[in-house]
Amino acid sequence: MGFNKNNYWAVVTLLFSGSASVNAADTEVNVLDSITVTTTRVEEKNTEVAANIGTKEQAEIKLDAPVLQKELFNSVAGVRVTQTGSTVGHMTSIRMPTNTGPYYLFLQDGVPIQSPGFFNHNGLAYTNYSSAGKAEVLKGTGTALYGSDSIAATINVLSKDISGDDGYSVNAELGSDGFKKLGVSAEKTVEGDSSIYADVSHTDSDGWRDHTAHTRDEVTIKHTQYIDDNNELKTVFIANKTDAEMAGDLIGLDELYNNTTSVGNIASAISSGLEINRKFDFVRLSTELINDYSKDIQLNTTAYLRTNRNRYIATWENNLPQNDSKENTIGLMFKADITSGEFNYIAGIDTEYTQSSREYTQLFNYVPSGWGSAVDAGKIYDYEVDFYSVSPYLRTEYDVNDKLQIAGGLRYDANGFDYTNNLADGQYGSSSYSRASDDTDPDFTHLSPKADLSYKPTINELIYFRYANGFRIPSASRLYSLRTNNIAFTLEPEKSNSFEFGYKKAAASYEFGASVYHMTIEDTIVGRKNASNETFYVNGDDSIHKGLELSLTSELSNQFKTKVAYSYSEHNYNNDIQYGDNEQAAAPNDIANVRLFYTPDQLKTLTAMLEWEHVGDYWLDDDNTIKYKGYDAGHLKVTYDPEKNLSLFFKVNNITDRVYAETASFSYGSERYTPAAPRQFFAGMKYKF
Repeated sequence: MGFNKNNYWAVVTLLFSGSASVNAADTEVNVLDSITVTTTRVEEKNTEVAANIGTKEQAEIKLDAPVLQKELFNSVAGVRVTQTGSTVGHMTSIRMPTNTGPYYLFLQDGVPIQSPGFFNHNGLAYTNYSSAGKAEVLKGTGTALYGSDSIAATINVLSKDISGDDGYSVNAELGSDGFKKLGVSAEKTVEGDSSIYADVSHTDSDGWRDHTAHTRDEVTIKHTQYIDDNNELKTVFIANKTDAEMAGDLIGLDELYNNTTSVGNIASAISSGLEINRKFDFVRLSTELINDYSKDIQLNTTAYLRTNRNRYIATWENNLPQNDSKENTIGLMFKADITSGEFNYIAGIDTEYTQSSREYTQLFNYVPSGWGSAVDAGKIYDYEVDFYSVSPYLRTEYDVNDKLQIAGGLRYDANGFDYTNNLADGQYGSSSYSRASDDTDPDFTHLSPKADLSYKPTINELIYFRYANGFRIPSASRLYSLRTNNIAFTLEPEKSNSFEFGYKKAAASYEFGASVYHMTIEDTIVGRKNASNETFYVNGDDSIHKGLELSLTSELSNQFKTKVAYSYSEHNYNNDIQYGDNEQAAAPNDIANVRLFYTPDQLKTLTAMLEWEHVGDYWLDDDNTIKYKGYDAGHLKVTYDPEKNLSLFFKVNNITDRVYAETASFSYGSERYTPAAPRQFFAGMKYKF
């Protein structure tokens, strides 16, 4: 099943030997207990939270200097982000196989970056990840504060805090394959009660594969205003724009090892003059009012406006249709934190309304040479969808004593669609595409119970048990972009039950975390193949997901620090009509990330990091007929501040120039690979005026 016992025991030994080597520091003042905000939207020590939270702090992000989303997240235990052929596009794997389904809730500064009715698996492309100040991953089904899509994880990209240090900075980066990035940031405090921060950047890259050039712009503007002693206003403006050429899959291992830079299976389409690219556009304005109503009550109200646009050529479909989808959203999030004796209450309501449109166009008459059906040039889909969600929730915490806490929560989600088809209903020509009729307006409701038990043997130690029920509604594309095989089929929401047992400990020289989880998903939405080998979606049976996650950050000495992240998982169908109890595809059993940091006593402003990344073998297909062997890769990253206002960095990705596939799958009778980049060099500087 892809599980290498030698890798497992090597990592576990390192984890526990690192923990034991600093055990004498247990009684010292804690310095490594990280702070998180994602679980309840307020700051808490990690050892106070009955959940597995992975964090990336600013110092480590500075070392990673993320060009792509995976560089921000893949050092967190149990987290694997893989980039797709459109470079900035990505897929996510956290307590699930690598997939494109809506199992993850993506946030920027605690606010969703997309509606659950219009999930896009590339959601992290809508965040300003390359200028993040911090990143957090709440693994497993979300707390009562989070609804649809928060089944496997909630991912929160946090922009940099306003520091109070006025001035402006310029940063420039250069790298392999024509990579260039230029950024400017500035901060200003006005009369002591108002501050503003802005960060703007532009990125260009020629791409290391054929036809993978991309440009990207990011803008972040934050403003804080202390209205009076009891009221604070925080406003955040986030915008980004990506224009990326797209490459296809490499077919077969021979192509992977001998023709890695090839554009892949879409070479003939590009040579015919078809413009194959992906464009992401995102803008959001949010304002949060924090009101200290009394010493025991704090009220938080966040209002936001958001627009998303996603344009691409669907390279995974043989007929290469063109997509253009847009969503415009208005949302409101209200939360009250109330303390009353031994009880703490968190009560709130989230509501959102979205207007969307989608056009799916065949640009040329397509006649298949093998599998598939003919598709005439024209609009395949052209529809508009209004979506609403209203979600009240309540969480109650009871402190039995100073060591034991019992907590429970409920969240009720009501979601609805209002669909308008701008074309004729039913089958499109002689193709397998079909359009839903205007009366297809489903509503979905769900009540999600949550519960957890926490026990603190010492002030910086936590043992917890957690249960969370979750769900995810079908996205609009699953409901309305149909095939003839499911034109009369109504999808039901997936429902999950997640159980987790965990242990955390923080000390002066280390922070350790371990968790074991078991999650079942009912009515799993699965892809089936029609007679033309084209995919359509139905509710299948259950799937079972279970695993172990371990993390350890250790200060071995003044000069050396380690960070180890390891996970072992199994993902199986359960009595599925087609796949039985097979292991799911694209699900490595073991993944690991090990980092060694070195800061010499003689040069305290220099930090070097050597990183090892391991991904075990996995099935390429749900029928469990063929495997990919996985990979190991190494990276080197260095930062150096020669003076107070100047910072330099240098990094080498894939030190050994290893050829491997970032993602691999089996379909249409062939093995398909998205190769990872060869050895790449990046360097940059930042100067503050």
